[in-house]
Amino acid sequence: MDNELENRLASDIDHADFATEAPPDASVDRDESRIIFQTKSVNMQVAALSNAFEDARFHIGGLDDPRIITPLGAEVTMTIQNQDELHPHGWKLIKETPPFAHPEIAASAPPAFPGAEITHIAPHHQETIHFTVDQPGVYTYLCPDLSDNDVGLYGIWEVAPGH
Repeated sequence: MDNELENRLASDIDHADFATEAPPDASVDRDESRIIFQTKSVNMQVAALSNAFEDARFHIGGLDDPRIITPLGAEVTMTIQNQDELHPHGWKLIKETPPFAHPEIAASAPPAFPGAEITHIAPHHQETIHFTVDQPGVYTYLCPDLSDNDVGLYGIWEVAPGH
């Protein structure tokens, strides 16, 4: 793809309402900063945000870095949009949980589930991933790019067996 076409496609992404509404089939608990899915078909939008020189964050369902709770066996489809003006971002779900004694090890950890990773999304681009959460537990979603203040974009993902 030539650079002019790629730049035009990137600039055509609409950031205004992306990841601001509750995902379908989920409830949002704003007081506890949680998004709870009741069905095994999980669809959500994630915006990687940075306010140049302030804390970077993942914006999901109108919340910043919320706890995501899904039922065991959920099939997840996520569209991740990099709204950062300058820096690439990624997204990965790992088994480790904070605090991270060695952020570089956490950032390079393998994904907890096959397909639960995008290593690079250029500014103003988006990618979609699909994976199945087939083991109960508590996981961390994060940006594997260590320029994010030693794992600055992250949140907790819980796979609940009886959910």
